[in-house]
Amino acid sequence: MLRSSTGRHYVCWKCQVFQKTPALRPLGRISQPLTLSSPSQPVSSRLVSSTAAQTPGRLPPLPELPEGFQLSREPQIKTQLRLWEEQNPDLTPHYHDEAIPPPTAVLNSATRAVSDSSFRLDQTNSRTSGFDFDSSDISSLGYTSTQLEPGDLVEVSSSGWRVRLLAVCLGNFNGQNHFYTNTGKWFTSRVFRSSFVIKNFIQDPAELSAVITAIPSLSGDDLVLDQLQDINAGPSRDIASGLIRKLYKFQTEARLLHQTYVERLNNAGIKLGDEEKLMSLNEIADALLPWTLKRGKASFPPEALYAVHSVVSVDDTAFRAALLGERHHEGRMFTVNSADKQGNIKEVAEVVRNFYEILGNSSRNIGRQVAQDAMKFRDFAIKVRKIIDQNRLHRQWTPHGTIGLSQSATVPFVDVEPVQWTGLGASIIEFMEMWAANDWFQPASQHHWVGAAILRAIGRYQDALLDRSTAWTFLQEIGHISPWDISPRYSLRLPGLEINREAGLNLEKTKSLDESEPLAPDQLEPLRQDFARSTVYCIDSEQTLDVDDGISLEKVTDEEYWVHLHVADPASRVRPDSAQAKAASLRAETVYLPGFQEDMFDGDAVRDAFSLGANQPSLTFSALVKIDGTLVDYKITPGILRDVVYITPEEVTSFLGEPINKPPTPSGEILEVGSRPARPLASRNLVTAGGLSKQQRSELQTLHRLGQAVHKLRLSKGAQPAFTPRPKAKVSLKEVQTVKAKDLLQCYGDPWIRVAYEDSNTASNELVGPLMVLAGEVAARWCSDRKIPIPYRTQVTKSENLEILKEFTETVINPKLLAGERIVGPDLDKLNNLRGHMALKATPGPIFSMGIASYSKVTSPLRRYADLIAHWQIEAALLQEHRLGKSLVEENSSKKAVTHKFLPFSKEALEETVLPRVRLREVHASTLGNSAGNLRWILQAMLRAWKFGDNPNQLPQTFKFTVVAINPKRDLEGKLNYFDLEATANVDHVAGFGLVEDFKIGEVLDVELVDINVYHKKILVKPVRRYDLPEVE
Repeated sequence: MLRSSTGRHYVCWKCQVFQKTPALRPLGRISQPLTLSSPSQPVSSRLVSSTAAQTPGRLPPLPELPEGFQLSREPQIKTQLRLWEEQNPDLTPHYHDEAIPPPTAVLNSATRAVSDSSFRLDQTNSRTSGFDFDSSDISSLGYTSTQLEPGDLVEVSSSGWRVRLLAVCLGNFNGQNHFYTNTGKWFTSRVFRSSFVIKNFIQDPAELSAVITAIPSLSGDDLVLDQLQDINAGPSRDIASGLIRKLYKFQTEARLLHQTYVERLNNAGIKLGDEEKLMSLNEIADALLPWTLKRGKASFPPEALYAVHSVVSVDDTAFRAALLGERHHEGRMFTVNSADKQGNIKEVAEVVRNFYEILGNSSRNIGRQVAQDAMKFRDFAIKVRKIIDQNRLHRQWTPHGTIGLSQSATVPFVDVEPVQWTGLGASIIEFMEMWAANDWFQPASQHHWVGAAILRAIGRYQDALLDRSTAWTFLQEIGHISPWDISPRYSLRLPGLEINREAGLNLEKTKSLDESEPLAPDQLEPLRQDFARSTVYCIDSEQTLDVDDGISLEKVTDEEYWVHLHVADPASRVRPDSAQAKAASLRAETVYLPGFQEDMFDGDAVRDAFSLGANQPSLTFSALVKIDGTLVDYKITPGILRDVVYITPEEVTSFLGEPINKPPTPSGEILEVGSRPARPLASRNLVTAGGLSKQQRSELQTLHRLGQAVHKLRLSKGAQPAFTPRPKAKVSLKEVQTVKAKDLLQCYGDPWIRVAYEDSNTASNELVGPLMVLAGEVAARWCSDRKIPIPYRTQVTKSENLEILKEFTETVINPKLLAGERIVGPDLDKLNNLRGHMALKATPGPIFSMGIASYSKVTSPLRRYADLIAHWQIEAALLQEHRLGKSLVEENSSKKAVTHKFLPFSKEALEETVLPRVRLREVHASTLGNSAGNLRWILQAMLRAWKFGDNPNQLPQTFKFTVVAINPKRDLEGKLNYFDLEATANVDHVAGFGLVEDFKIGEVLDVELVDINVYHKKILVKPVRRYDLPEVE
């Protein structure tokens, strides 16, 4: 809503939408260009009146209002807006229950309050996304719901309304977490994450029993519980008075600390924002609060941490929550914005505010600086408008979160001079990138209006919702990013990393004059064993560049074999404090995002020196395995390889046959758009199955049998039997032509995209997967024996859940996995609540879902930093044993407390500083490469086929939609039978088939596409047929 400061009329933003009639008449002073004269000259004389048609040199006109519409002179805004709605029924927006906003909604929480009765918890979207059963090593899974116990204190929030309450967990009943808040409100949630947790806040179970008894229903039915919450059912305040008093006391103490140190806390962004950085809540508290508050303990009391948390969680100019950590408040990580970017946000907001203030004010003088800012903003709008107009000659704008396909065989922008953004222009572009690309601001942020106002002034998005999706297309249209760029590349970026906007664009690379840091001497050279008698099999795809693992076999008897897992050894020459290591720590792992791959190590020096091959070093993890899969003995040996065979998984599978457990793969689903490129050459000399010797084939067959035996043994301990096939996008940018004109990326042509299911359940994976996990098991046991802290992968599962979890996986989960079904909905909720979450710790622990007692990833040090840490620790221990002339197992046996000063990383450093950051960066990198980025490519391909006629016959006219989640008064969430994609049917689209609440979980509908938004990763569908549900006895 825009308002003149002189008492003139309010203007609804919908009035900006152009009517269907082609004739438009400029209206209002927003169409009048601003000219600057003396500061004493009245504003009215500086505004040049014009009713001419819009030109690139004029600010955007408001559209003509409907015929017969008259504005009253009285500022009766509600009356005027109601009249406008009556006269414009087609333009009246659809109203939804704003207490339950859609995930991408931006709401007016600044001036509109929300009551306790309409408050709703933030929910995750994991019910439709499913458990990521896609790899033989599931220890890389991201965090799931916080494991809560009855009596834990949590902060519950509704980010769309900036509402944050304190609550006590009452327990989990039938898959639903129950909470009671400090306002006397009872809530439930299936999958819940809290940004702040205090364990055992209520220590006496008797204090909870009366409240739990008063819960109106312990049903697991979402609709029943939602209805009860709608009518404010639940335990009364009288019954829960003890809980409310304790919550009030805690909140009061936190507020008192906030008031005591208000200047420190409210200026946190300025104090900490010297540069962009990643900080934990404890680290922020250490920087802001006096150490005396710790009262002689290692950490601040919970109320002090909550006071800090309450400040940084709402200040989205300076802070952004990176991830909900596994260690509750200690594990919460925040990105701290740099002081320059904080200042830029405020500067752009002020300039935009002044610009609109001048346009709406002709009754008073204004200062020279304000007028100069307004003119600079006007010049920026004119410049980008010209670029956008030229771009639309070649690529149409779309409302689908990306711009259209290239329509020209010539380079775009030929009529536009190259632009270099400086001053205010650069500041505005940076703000728009933060708003749209980085997704920096919270849903209820006060800064959303700034981006919308900038888009409005540009005047090229009249029919669009002025939101982040439109802003993303604006960045594409002005050539700041490519037309096919992937937004998660920006939103998942963490401090220390810079986004390369030119990635994958075939631009000529500028050669650096600085030479890369030389590698250190091989510290393990005296310890290396020559594996000349072993043939090492490196089983990787044709295009693999980082060959970081291989397998060889050594027969002991007919019943026992040494399986040697040879791993690349960069840790022997890349020191932990080197520049290469520091850069690798920031990336955490290689991101395999098609078109935008980012290697963990810069350049080719490390890869060339350590990728496995003849005469290359290795760190070898050896397991003595019986034919039934039992692990008898293990060792770790630095080695040197001689005979290395490169072969692809397809060639190995061709003579090994079918795997034991192979769920069906919907191989017929293929989506391909763009011109198919020529097949790339292999990255190395490959051997075919026919080129293997008889002995080599025999060794691979034996390794396959051993891998199957090891996996069967793990299955008996709870490991999953198979992995759900998932769609994977392949992308080629070879046909894309790009020219960089200063800050403009001029692109023509479009990527080739092919989407098909990736089958991980092959005989080759039965060989490689279990044996590579065996290497991690060997590393964990070897280090545990010596009390060496390394990044152990563990699964935090309650001991009392293990038997229930085992039965549930065997009877429900595993059959569905073997049938090729993805685990979603209530089954996923129950699985998450039972199995706990994955963690990265400095002490070993079991992983039930893998069927192993201890584990650490060690087979990919060229592309995963945690593996590199493990190698550094192991190699330091090997050198220490070499110096001592005996094993550290013997050395440690007589000591109660062990302190290994020879290690690069102490246990305390790993637990407190290193591992939380590594885990966070791993999750962000793997999410970008494996899910978020991959999904954007799939949606781009689907949109091209649906809207742009790019091989459209591949796309079905209708889809099967299986209901997975029901959001009353809002929508149905579900899965399509097309690449297992998530989709949504809004309440207005299902109206002809019943109320949202009338549908059932598991119900199948025939639907057709309504919209695809690539930016919001959203597919909107509407039902065209509803089948009768079978009666449930």
